[in-house]
Amino acid sequence: MSEIDSEAPEKISAYIEKANYEQKEILNRLRAFLLQEEFEITEDWKWGAPNYNSKGMICWLAYFKNHVGVNFFKGSLIEDLHGMYDEACMDKGNRQIKFRSVTDVDEIKLKHYLYEAIKLNKEGTKVLAKKIITDIPVDLALEFKSNPKAKEFFESLTDSYKRDYLEWITTAKQEKTRLKRLATTIEWLNEGKKKNWKYGG
Repeated sequence: MSEIDSEAPEKISAYIEKANYEQKEILNRLRAFLLQEEFEITEDWKWGAPNYNSKGMICWLAYFKNHVGVNFFKGSLIEDLHGMYDEACMDKGNRQIKFRSVTDVDEIKLKHYLYEAIKLNKEGTKVLAKKIITDIPVDLALEFKSNPKAKEFFESLTDSYKRDYLEWITTAKQEKTRLKRLATTIEWLNEGKKKNWKYGG
């Protein structure tokens, strides 16, 4: 396990200070929640964002244009008991919960996800690596025929960035979810965007 950044609390305070008023409210509320004594969580600083650690990484906080996100690194192993995961942010083992207002922060519901994340780390449970998807599914191939610009950008991407899109489409559990992801994929590719463009990836 990597060493905790001793300057994390100061860096996190400075990070929050740069957010707008509503985002600050959300971030401060979430920060106070995560640092409650019962959880025994330590603040850390990784990838330019607040990170929370308990025998390994638990989650990070980040603010974006229209929301604040809490990303659980092992979220794929945690039951989405309250339907809080954001569909667009289901990447590998990560699952994100978005907050657009401080009133969205329901600590009682959040405790389920946090307790489970802590438990997974205590047990040493890891997210298993998925089979690498490299084949272009038929529905995406058909879309590419009528969207040459999207196809051209997709083909210019490295294999890892291609897989981000392919895994997102093929892991959809319902047909309507898959169709929505497919449409979004074509839209973003036409705009020259990688799958995780919202997060600088």
